[in-house]
Amino acid sequence: MAASSVPVNRTKIVATLGPACVAHTVMQQMIAAGMDAARINFSHGSHDSALELMAGLRAAAQAQERIVPLIQDLQGPKLRVGIMPEGGVRILEETVRTLGSGLAESDGEIIPIPYPHLHEDVQRGDRLLLNGGVIELEVMSVDRRKVTAKVLAGGTLLSHQGLAVPSRRLSVESLTEKDRTDLALGLQHNLDFVALSFVRTAEDVQLLRQVIADRLPADADPPAIIVKIEKHEAVQVFDSILREADAVMIARGDLGLETSYSTVPLTQKMLIAKCLVAGKPVITATEMLRSMIAAPRPTRAEASDVANAVLDHTDAVMLSEETAIGRFPVRSVQTMAEIIASTEEAPLEHLKPQREARGEPVPLAMAAAAVDLAHHVDAGAIVVTTRSGYSARSVARFRPDTPIFAAADTPRVQHTLQLSWGITSLLVEGYEEPDRMLSATLDQLRQHYGIPAGTRVVAVSGLRREQGGYDSALRVVEL
Repeated sequence: MAASSVPVNRTKIVATLGPACVAHTVMQQMIAAGMDAARINFSHGSHDSALELMAGLRAAAQAQERIVPLIQDLQGPKLRVGIMPEGGVRILEETVRTLGSGLAESDGEIIPIPYPHLHEDVQRGDRLLLNGGVIELEVMSVDRRKVTAKVLAGGTLLSHQGLAVPSRRLSVESLTEKDRTDLALGLQHNLDFVALSFVRTAEDVQLLRQVIADRLPADADPPAIIVKIEKHEAVQVFDSILREADAVMIARGDLGLETSYSTVPLTQKMLIAKCLVAGKPVITATEMLRSMIAAPRPTRAEASDVANAVLDHTDAVMLSEETAIGRFPVRSVQTMAEIIASTEEAPLEHLKPQREARGEPVPLAMAAAAVDLAHHVDAGAIVVTTRSGYSARSVARFRPDTPIFAAADTPRVQHTLQLSWGITSLLVEGYEEPDRMLSATLDQLRQHYGIPAGTRVVAVSGLRREQGGYDSALRVVEL
């Protein structure tokens, strides 16, 4: 392994893979530009195309000598329009249209909705949003399997565009048959995260975890579960969902349809703050640099959006169509990295997360002490040896200025830690004794990260008890 530099940006970048970056050289350039994790959206493409992206990403990461975890994003129970005439249909404002519940293809007049229970789930006065909210309908009546609605805002409707019903809890399953088939592929190819779409309750997360457990051998390391918050029901019961999740994605596009665009900014801040307290990674997603799908530069509002997410202490920001289908996938990553760097350099100490004065659990108190100690002794790094990742994420929760290196003894923990703010994860296998694991970790810092001899390092690791077991130990060592 060649020498690596200590990462500059603490906020991570998740980039969505797709046709625009399928070339090996493009993926390598995206990694070099600052992509920390990659997402494959299973709402689009085939299993063959997903496998091509997985193989390409892994080869590119190996060529760049980087760890780039893979996120499988399940489609979930998203309602979509069926097959429309070629070129779509113009839906005119102030007209009346009929939607066919359980209908797969349009006859030229009726809007087909393959979901078979739409007529049972909606009632007079409900709003229906099509094509990302561009087209808005209001239900006038329901007759058998037909829903009649007035067009409040028109537009062109194409095949397979989305349908949202903001005011209703639909009777769809949280994990569809397509999701289960796609999940099996992800498990077979050892993806690091699974993102569950349209989560409504903690039970949805429990179901996915059980399905994963049923499909894997007992000794296998399961992927971490990311819950996507895009339903108003999920916001209302977020605390219970967060307890079950391993990480969170704030999917602001659908969330803005399900709630109100005016409430999304404060909802984002509230969700990030709760994830920070829980010590669980949170990704801020959707339309962050959307104009860069076609343009080489972002708008000023988009740059401010990314910067505000960084100031909110998000763990990661995400690119979607910008890198999956856009004209400038590499430049989009570069631009996001530049905005992050500029924002993180600002002297904004008053925006650091606050700590409880008393009553913190011991692991959190140790993490806080490590951050304070690193500041006072002017340490060059904080090193955490961890088996589950919890200790390292606890340190990252306090957003220290000092670089964090987390030594994990399994590839799965090493990969999942790469999504957390400020953490560079190392794989240090085969050491039962905490002191030996720490020593091997310090060797990696010397050899691969160019940290000079004599640098002070604050280490959080285990300390063997005479009567058996381990306590957490905090110490200052010199390389």
